[in-house]
Parts: sequence; structure tokens; C-alpha cells
Amino acid sequence: MTELLRKAIAEIEKLPQDKQNEIASRLLAELEQESEKLLLEQLASTQAVVWSPYEAHEAAQTLSELLTAAKQEDNA
Repeated sequence: MTELLRKAIAEIEKLPQDKQNEIASRLLAELEQESEKLLLEQLASTQAVVWSPYEAHEAAQTLSELLTAAKQEDNA
């Protein structure tokens, strides 16, 4: 924790509880927005690969066989 943050928290501790909660709520909302913003930036810079069974017939068939086998095991 930085010294500036320590000072801020020390000052906030002097305030009434309702004011502390108000500041904490605003701070948490700001942190959540920053987190969401960072995630969106990461997603924007990432190239997503979407798998489709329509383009991978062997994989789709294998998955289908595995699901069928699993279902049969559950019914056994």
C-alpha cells in the first residue's frame, strides 16, 4: 500500500461510519469500472477463435460418441 493511500485511509477512519461507507461504495464502484474497462480493452485486443461443429465433422462425431457413451453409463 502506498503512503498516499495510507494517509487517505487514516483520514477516512476519522469520519462517521455513514460517510466511510459512502466513500467505500464510491471507491469500489470506481474499481469495478476500471476492472471492466481493462477487461474490455483486453477483449478488444484479442482475436477470438470460435469453434463450430459444422466445420469440424470428426470432432463433432467424437464429441457425439463421447456424450452417447456417457449417457449409456448413466443409464446402466
